[in-house]
Amino acid sequence: MSSSSKKHLGFWDLLSISLGQVIGIGVVVLTGIAIAMTGYGTPWAFLLALFIVAIPTVCIAALGSAVPNTGGNYTYVRDLLGPKTSFVYLALLVAAQIFLAAMALSFADYAQGLLPQTETATFPLKPVAVIVIVLVYIANLFGLKAAARLQTLLVLGLITALLLYIGLGMSHVTDYGPYIAPGLVMPNGLAGFFAAAFLLRLSLVGSEFVAEFGGEMHKPGKTIPLVMATTLAVVICLYVGVSIVATGVLPIDQVKGATLAGVAREIFSPPVYYAFIIGGVLVALVTSLNAIFAWCTRGLYMASLDGWLPKKLAVTNRFGTHYIFLTLFFLVGLTPILIGMTIDQVSVLGNAFGAVFGILPVLALYNLASRNPEAYKRAPFKLPKWAMKTLPLMALIIYSYGIYFSWDFIGVKSAVIFGLYAACAFAYAVWRQPVVLNKIQSGK
Repeated sequence: MSSSSKKHLGFWDLLSISLGQVIGIGVVVLTGIAIAMTGYGTPWAFLLALFIVAIPTVCIAALGSAVPNTGGNYTYVRDLLGPKTSFVYLALLVAAQIFLAAMALSFADYAQGLLPQTETATFPLKPVAVIVIVLVYIANLFGLKAAARLQTLLVLGLITALLLYIGLGMSHVTDYGPYIAPGLVMPNGLAGFFAAAFLLRLSLVGSEFVAEFGGEMHKPGKTIPLVMATTLAVVICLYVGVSIVATGVLPIDQVKGATLAGVAREIFSPPVYYAFIIGGVLVALVTSLNAIFAWCTRGLYMASLDGWLPKKLAVTNRFGTHYIFLTLFFLVGLTPILIGMTIDQVSVLGNAFGAVFGILPVLALYNLASRNPEAYKRAPFKLPKWAMKTLPLMALIIYSYGIYFSWDFIGVKSAVIFGLYAACAFAYAVWRQPVVLNKIQSGK
């Protein structure tokens, strides 16, 4: 029996996966970039990022409550926006997981910081990145429940480390005046502040992917919205605290574009510093890797049932893992490491893909009440019909605005690659759609 047919995930399993998905590369890598963009406005930018993320998250929560399915986001797009759009969504989602490489490379980069400066020049960055992504891939081959247990342990260590960073760091912050001074909060104007917030949204996305497990959890209609809301509440408290410490301990010029390691060295004794890097930063990156591997195969599984992909690719091992699809995502994450791409290059390209595919399930909510009125009526968590029309459009406007102000971050090269890839995916969808429609309509 496929793992997708078993109801074996509870609230705490899903919360640990969700927290591990969200708390990762964002807080340990993007915080320094945001400081370079908006200085002491970084804590406020995190709050704006929460607003940016909350709108699509509420939309996905409403969909997950009404029509919980394995491969949730894919099925929402398929049923409410159309089969062709659902395949393009899935193709972009697969490509966006080159971001796995950024997490593995960041792990190696931070691990290098544990060594004396004289030894960092010979540190094997690429081999370490390869090893960590291989180990997480192998862990997920042993099944979803095993991955969830691993995630629970890692998340507990991660949250403890971040709370330690905040708790000890706050005692070193002596002046809160800069956080309410307009010139210091928005040193690059409103555009720079918004661009920072849109970038930081990447550190808050991820809770919506618990909808991928809709067919594998207890009481999905209630659990999906609860997990999403709990995740964002926990994460924003941690992120605001971390960003205050990151900007308030050392002079702002010393932390622009830097990692959390510099401030950690300042506030921690050497043993605690090493514990923080290992138990906080490195674990954060592993939990993000683990969480993506845990949910990423669900959409491909549903697409194979629909006929977009050969059904034989959806075979499972004895642990119920769709190992061929898992291997595909593993290779998508591994390839950028092997060909020598940098963290910045991978992040930029992954952001170009992710900014577009992420909005498609949100837009699907627009059609829920009209195309599936019975599911809307029985949903434990439902939005007013006016909100189901307004929120997706608001999200589209905000995302479009954010992409516009983040164009320098995305870049022309990434946009061209994205356009060519999306065009190929759409061409395949047009060619394959007759087969898929026939299969969906026949119920096979």
